This record gives sequence, C-alpha cells and structure tokens, in this order.
Amino acid sequence: MILLDSHSLIWWVNRHAELSLKALAAIEAEHPGGEILISALTAWEIPALAQSGRLGLRMEPAAWLARIGALPAVRFIPVDNAIALQAATLPAPAPGPMPACILAATARHFGCPLVTARHFGCPLVTANARLHAYPHVRTIW
Repeated sequence: MILLDSHSLIWWVNRHAELSLKALAAIEAEHPGGEILISALTAWEIPALAQSGRLGLRMEPAAWLARIGALPAVRFIPVDNAIALQAATLPAPAPGPMPACILAATARHFGCPLVTARHFGCPLVTANARLHAYPHVRTIW
C-alpha cells in the first residue's frame, strides 16, 4: 500500500521523466495487485491545475479522474473526520501548509492499526522536500 500525491500521480500516468526511478518502482510494485491510494485532495487539485493552465489534459478533469479511479489497485480516499483531525494535530513541526498536512495525515492513517507519536503509516510518494524532511511520515522518492 502506498499513497501518491498529485504530481506523482500525474507523472506516473503520463510516464513523465520527473518521476524518480525509485518512485516508479514502488508504484509498479503495487500495480495491479496492491493498493495505490490517492487522496480526495487530488480530485480538487487536478481541475485547479488544469484550469490555471499548469496541467494540460486531453479530456475534462472529471473524466480523467474517473479513468484513474478505474485503474487496478487505485483507490481514492476521502478526507474524512479522522484524517482532518489528524491533519490538525500532527506532531510538530508541521510538514507545510494544509495540503501537505492532509497528505501526511492520510499516509499516517493507513497502514498501521496503532497510532502513536512515531506512527508512520503507509509510504507517501512525493517530490515535496518538506514532506521528505517531516520525520513522522515515510516518503519515497
């Protein structure tokens, strides 16, 4: 089980060179037999990136997200009360602004039944340097 941030998802689907070989190997190890988690935060970010012109899609964002959701092993995760609460109460120092906190909380929420101060959860595939430096989440890059 792994969690992809928005950029990792985009780069994986588009086979973009920005995706590190280690990240690609981790994703491919989960596809199709494991679980590739995508935060619902990505469902907000993809249309925002497309609308701003920072992401070119050949289809509407809703259709693009539906195609991603239909891939084997991919599961979209809602930002529910448990994840929102955990994002607001992450161990200091915070890994960044709210989207980074949501991703860290989602990663911590999955992969381990016991939540402690050193709970790491499932690995987060991200190029975000602040998330890499956050000691309470395992990252892959």
